[in-house]
Amino acid sequence: METRYQRARPLGPCEIYSSSRHALGFYKCVINTCRYTVPLSRVQSQSVHEVFKRAIASVVLDTPSLSVGIKDEETSNPYFVFLSSINLDHHLEYLELSNDLDNELIQKLEHQHNQCFSDISSQPPWKVTIASIPPQRNGFLAFDVIFAVHHSIADGRSTAAFHLKLLNELVCPSARPIPLSNHILRLPPNKQLSPPLEEVVTFTQSWSFMLGTLLRELGPAWFSKSPTAISWTGKPITPEPFQTNLRLIVVPSRAVPSVLAACRQHGTTLTPLLHSLVLASLAKLVPAQDAQAFCSSTPIDLRPFSDNPPGKTDGVPFGVFVTTQTHHFGSQEIHGDWDEDSIWKTAVSLKGRIKEHLGAVPKDDIMSMLSWVSDWRKFWLSKIGTRRENTWEVSNIGSIRGISDRSHSQPGWQIRRSIMSQGATAAGAAIGVNVAGVSGGDICITLSWQEGIVETNLVERVVLDLQRWLGQLGHGGQLGWD
Repeated sequence: METRYQRARPLGPCEIYSSSRHALGFYKCVINTCRYTVPLSRVQSQSVHEVFKRAIASVVLDTPSLSVGIKDEETSNPYFVFLSSINLDHHLEYLELSNDLDNELIQKLEHQHNQCFSDISSQPPWKVTIASIPPQRNGFLAFDVIFAVHHSIADGRSTAAFHLKLLNELVCPSARPIPLSNHILRLPPNKQLSPPLEEVVTFTQSWSFMLGTLLRELGPAWFSKSPTAISWTGKPITPEPFQTNLRLIVVPSRAVPSVLAACRQHGTTLTPLLHSLVLASLAKLVPAQDAQAFCSSTPIDLRPFSDNPPGKTDGVPFGVFVTTQTHHFGSQEIHGDWDEDSIWKTAVSLKGRIKEHLGAVPKDDIMSMLSWVSDWRKFWLSKIGTRRENTWEVSNIGSIRGISDRSHSQPGWQIRRSIMSQGATAAGAAIGVNVAGVSGGDICITLSWQEGIVETNLVERVVLDLQRWLGQLGHGGQLGWD
């Protein structure tokens, strides 16, 4: 059956930024994996797969972004199209995990992050994988639900919004008829897609910022002043091999309050602390002659700065509404005497930098300059062989509430944990640090990198450092230093 479509709107500059990366295979998708549990007694007479399919269909009907395709993605003028129907069999996968849960899950996530979405002009670029976990002895069933989505239609917070909407549908299914037959979901006409970022946030620019950015990014190389110290960012940009490596750190629910209390006690928050811990770890792991400078980045949610809030999914605007802030660390900061005091001092300083940056948003924001790039394909291809800009990135989408507002007093569907992951980013940070949590539950941190850009042994030692330091804080102790 041929899928008909209706033109929705052109992609905005921020959306083209991501669509152009996907078209080249430089970045494939963003993923949020939530662990759902339900008492066996609540689903004994039902097919769990059918329960999920109906709930997901309802979420799609309520979320226009999930019913669009992207036409002409490989060009400089892509546009969204509304589709008349979706074959959910193309978007749903079911599998079973063994007792080696997290290792199998990470392997599945690595594989998914390496896949481009196909036929995106006729199929919405998202996928849900429902991984059954071996039956638990406490009378509960558990599932890891993997939501992978093209970054032009959803950012990290949007993936959390998807899961919250799905949870609500599982807890209290919509009473409306779902136009689903033989796996084909009929989509309603006259939908309205959320406007792009540039239409909901009023960016302003100073002449100095605008000219400086244009000369740095688009001007001749001889005009850009070289920094006194070049940041270590792994090996140069290359699209091959495009292989994602992931590692998972879980801060258990019992340890989370102590970690967050330590942050409050020292006048900072979790995101700056993670920046500081990664900095401290890399400072001792990267050879001194290479570690003359580091540069990290923090994605920032722009929803609080919107003038006309776009369409919402369970209270969170669904789309791409994010910018980024960079942090530079010179040789003096890297090669100082690292101990617990210096880690906290750096975290406090970073919190101050982030607060100062937020105070200026949306003035002189880099996202306001994306429209100046007329050919993103040429832009990305010109990066091959050059140094990447950032050593690492810390992306924290916060915690979601794992108990639905629609829940009754009796136990039902719940979300027990959330894992956000990003795959290899051919022209992005050498190491990605992604953070997500569930209120009252675990905090999950993934580290990701492209094969060959950073040595696996180095990242695994960073993982061990983070596990050790967060574990010390989780037990109410102090940060130990080798």
